[in-house]
Amino acid sequence: MYGGRVAGALTGDWPWTGELFALISAFLGALSALMVRTQSHLLPPAPMNALRCGAAALLYWVLLPFTEPLATLSQVSLREWVLLGGSLGIGMVVGDTLYLTAIREIGVSRALSLACTCPLLTMLFEWVLLGKPASTDLALGCCLVAGGVMLLSSRGAQTEPAEEGKPARPLRLKYGAALALGAAASWGLSMVFLGPAIAHLTTIQANAIRLPLVALLVYFTRVHHRRQDLKQLDRRAGLVVALSGLVGMGLSAFTFLSALRMIGAAKTATLGSTSPVFGVILAVLFLKEEVSVRMLAGIAACMTGTWLVF
Repeated sequence: MYGGRVAGALTGDWPWTGELFALISAFLGALSALMVRTQSHLLPPAPMNALRCGAAALLYWVLLPFTEPLATLSQVSLREWVLLGGSLGIGMVVGDTLYLTAIREIGVSRALSLACTCPLLTMLFEWVLLGKPASTDLALGCCLVAGGVMLLSSRGAQTEPAEEGKPARPLRLKYGAALALGAAASWGLSMVFLGPAIAHLTTIQANAIRLPLVALLVYFTRVHHRRQDLKQLDRRAGLVVALSGLVGMGLSAFTFLSALRMIGAAKTATLGSTSPVFGVILAVLFLKEEVSVRMLAGIAACMTGTWLVF
């Protein structure tokens, strides 16, 4: 009765709404990465992650009255709470921090392309940990992604465009690629935990619980003892970082999960994995990132490898 009230009010029975939501989610994810990149030289990844989670948490708390009654939380078992905690620790504390660092190291186009291999890694973890049957498409997808990684992480002497008054900083491609793949692996493992963890939770309830917990956990473990990182952050930069969390962890996640409910996992994941295409366009237009044929081939290989498993 309550679960689809928010998305249903927005979508009605319009055709192609699910597909549109999936593409909007992909675009918003790329836009969030662009916003992070513009501020990555001002704030380390840990406080940035805490601020982003805190901002997105506000959105889900606003949406809480439109989902299932809070009394349903009594149905959540101890095992499900433990799995939810493991999911947020692996996916949002570790994975998101690695992703933010990767964006700073190798730019939006490369980091987003590598991190978007997460669906393939989720299926790989399900095969290894849960014994779900593997397919030739999964093996071929892994090979394509491996080739894409090699293309995207080679030529490590490149530099990012210089900012006004600052020298160009070298891009550490292999290091950044490892970070982005680490983020994808963390998110993939987190998704394996998250499935059974939210058996008795709506998406809004799960995120309303997870996001503030992550913000507090990151703050007290990584930020509290380094308050100078926050003191050096001006109001405009803080607003951009918070807005990136609202866009990426809030609106993008909400539209993705709405699409998932309407058109299923396969089509949603396929359309959602177009995010690197939007990322390349935005990075070239606004950040002046250089895009080579080799880089485009790497992005195409990663995207094709991800599509194959659906």
